This record gives sequence, C-alpha cells and structure tokens, in this order.
Amino acid sequence: MIRWAVLGSGSSGNSYLFSDGSVSILIDQGFSVAELKRRLARFSTTVESVKAVFATHLHPDHSRGIGPLARMHHTPVYVHAQAIASQPTAIDRLNIPSGLLTSVELFEQVEIGPFTLFCFATSHDCTGSVGWIISYGGQQYMLLTDAGMTDEVQLRLAQESEVLFLEANYDQAMLMNGPYPLYLKRRIASSSGHLSNDDAFAFLDQSGFRGSHVYFIHLSDTNNSVDLLEQRAQRSSPVPYTVCAKGQCYGMIGST
Repeated sequence: MIRWAVLGSGSSGNSYLFSDGSVSILIDQGFSVAELKRRLARFSTTVESVKAVFATHLHPDHSRGIGPLARMHHTPVYVHAQAIASQPTAIDRLNIPSGLLTSVELFEQVEIGPFTLFCFATSHDCTGSVGWIISYGGQQYMLLTDAGMTDEVQLRLAQESEVLFLEANYDQAMLMNGPYPLYLKRRIASSSGHLSNDDAFAFLDQSGFRGSHVYFIHLSDTNNSVDLLEQRAQRSSPVPYTVCAKGQCYGMIGST
C-alpha cells in the first residue's frame, strides 16, 4: 500500500509525504523538525521512517526545514544540480552535513526503498526549480507546483500519472483586485510565477489526465478561495478531486 499526505501547502510551509508504512519520503520540508513530527503523527508516520527529502526548489517555504532534518536525523537530501550550482549561498544556509546532499540531474532516477523518483524542470523564479515524479508498484504520481507556465513534457508526464498534485495558486480576478502591490501581482502572474486556477484546469484538459484523483495544492490565502475553486472543480474537473487547504489532504491506494 502507498499512502500520501499533503503535510502543508502554501506560503507558510510545504511538505508532501509518500509512504508504504515502513519507508517514507518527503517532497520539500518547509517546517521545523518539531512541527514536521507533529504533522507526520497525524498520519501515523514517524520521522525515523523518512529515508530521504527531495526539494522542488530553494525558496524558504519549501526548504527551510531540510537542513535541520538532515542534521538531527541524518536524512539524505536530493536537490537538482542546477539549483546547487547557481545558489551556493542558499545551499550553505541549509547547512546540510557532508555526505547527505546529493545533486541530481533532470530525469535521473533515484531509488529509495520501493520508490523510484526523478525530477523535471519547472518555470519559477528560483533557478533549478523542478517538479517530481514518484513511482511505486507500477503507478506514477506527479507533483507540479510553483510553476508560472507548463510545457509539453509536463503534459505527457501528467497523462501517464495515476495521481496528480497540481498547483492552483490564485484566481485571476482576486489577484488583480486584491491588496498586493503591482510588482508582486505581476510576479505571481508571470511565466516564472505560479499557476492560476485557469492554468490548472487548462493543464488538466490539455494533458488529457484521466488518473484516479487530482489534488489542487498551493492555494494562496489572499488570492484564492477554497469555495471558489471547489465550485470550478465541480464544473470542470475530469476526475475526482480534492482542494487542499493547509495540509488537510491525505489518501491511500492499493499497490498493483
């Protein structure tokens, strides 16, 4: 059995759990170790089961807890090679112990227990930003977040996936009419910013995704609404869906 949980998704911290009950992995770790333990406990998972952390990018809400976890529990960390090469200060700030940081290239496969993972490029204003594919028991799970635009590679990967974790960060009207300064609105809506609700549903349509479930993640507290996205998903989602607000999402699926 594979279990997954959205431990947190948004500007206050991000982390996604995948586990078979014995071996667990995290995509991102934006929390203190104490907070991570509390969130893992909600899903009957211990930090000792976490055998690796895979980073999407080095913005603090996705990475600030990676170093403390590595130092306290000797947890291996995997980061895209371009992020490591281009952001030495950010890497140094994480203070990952020697031997625990591994550089990975796009589509390079990494095996952790029963899981096989590889990363793919995303368009975000943090060099070396990636999404991740997690494979288990012949099924593929895709996590695509913090991307200002999508591409043909991502569309193909989504089409091949059973479960999709997909960013739906903002509603266009809420963003443009909201309180953010103009420069920040432009950053969010740019090709290196975030995916809007419209972008998310266009991606589902263009990819032909027909897996078992889509989880909408990384909703903005200011520029999106759970109710608004729920209403849109009821009309437009081609598959069963869950709108994830601050880590209130989890699921189980049998292995094949």
